[in-house]
Amino acid sequence: MILKNGTVLMNGAFERFDIRIENGVISKGGHDLSPDEGETVIDCQDKIISPTFVDMHTHVRLGQEYKEDPQVTIRKAIKGGYCALNVMPNTKPALDCAPMVERMLKTEAPEGFHIFVTGAITNENGTLAETEDIASAGAVAISDDGHWTENSFLFYQALKYAKKHDLLVMDHAQDMNLFKSGKIYEGKASFETGLKGFPKAAEASAIYRDGTLNAQVGSRLHITHLSTLMGLETANALKQIGVHVTMDVTPHHLIFDESAYLSYDTNIKANPPFGDERDRKALVHALRSGEITNIATDHAPHSEPEKDQEWEDAPYGIASIDSAFEVLYQELVTTSLVPLETLLTAMSTNPAYLLGMRHGIGIGNEANLTIIKLNEPHAISYEGGAKNNPYVGKESSAVVTMVILKGNVAYEYGK
Repeated sequence: MILKNGTVLMNGAFERFDIRIENGVISKGGHDLSPDEGETVIDCQDKIISPTFVDMHTHVRLGQEYKEDPQVTIRKAIKGGYCALNVMPNTKPALDCAPMVERMLKTEAPEGFHIFVTGAITNENGTLAETEDIASAGAVAISDDGHWTENSFLFYQALKYAKKHDLLVMDHAQDMNLFKSGKIYEGKASFETGLKGFPKAAEASAIYRDGTLNAQVGSRLHITHLSTLMGLETANALKQIGVHVTMDVTPHHLIFDESAYLSYDTNIKANPPFGDERDRKALVHALRSGEITNIATDHAPHSEPEKDQEWEDAPYGIASIDSAFEVLYQELVTTSLVPLETLLTAMSTNPAYLLGMRHGIGIGNEANLTIIKLNEPHAISYEGGAKNNPYVGKESSAVVTMVILKGNVAYEYGK
């Protein structure tokens, strides 16, 4: 197979050249490659060829298929341009032991689609999970996502085990003593809606504790779904004193601010909640500047009855893995807030690196490629499964036209 005339994202920059794929890997790149007899040629004129996206924060509902079947999640991910998911540990039962990690890793998926697993830091009894067994079973990270690990000593021990086994520690940084029964951040929206607020310092406080503990350990600490300027500045201050900290941000925290809550739409109820416009702009700027280098969807599907409740009772979560690129392109790239190459890199090779995945457009690499057409106005469509996607029906001018996994066409727009 040859991909001809495309604009290729390679090492964070665009170049125009052809790509040859043989036996599932990229075998050659160059200008004016000539096809062999019978070789498939795909014309990518006026299209972008990017490494497929990698989502480092996905909720796959193993054991809760009524929310969204795992196979549907995978299909939607591929449609959205992804080749890999990192599954969070809040399955049923939780990913807090080796057998559950192994079960998750055996999830059926197309060839070339990768399932990564994040094991739990603590188990349902509040004690430290068997981190060594979880690592041996194939987990690449640990987290108590959905909750903060309140016990400082347990988190300190988890950091040490993670360093021993080279696991990423994905931190849901939210001081539960400050969070309590709050629903959104304190501010104008909490005042106008009457929804109970809690201080933004809950995020910064947790980041500070966990970062200073990691200063003693040197593990790979990763702050997931960062949501506030205060949290960002705390993480940056920790970096300045030599603490290893990386960060990701979700599409919804880049797009929404607290004013979204005035609609009481449960499909945009997420945790952590949205800050004010100053927070949102700080996150966008940090993505552009390279302070934040990863975008994670935090895809969290729920059933219609669950979301069709009073706002306070509906579960947190937005399910947008199938449309994350489309909406981010429209909101950030067409408005000149973030360059396209920065967006694509934050969705593909950067998260792949943190998960230990060899990825990118290079000779010998697995041929996992997302082909994108710009200037293609369309409405974002519903792709089945959970319906808590607030972007359905919104306009975008970029579309994923094809996804190639290990040299095979796994998705083609309109087919």
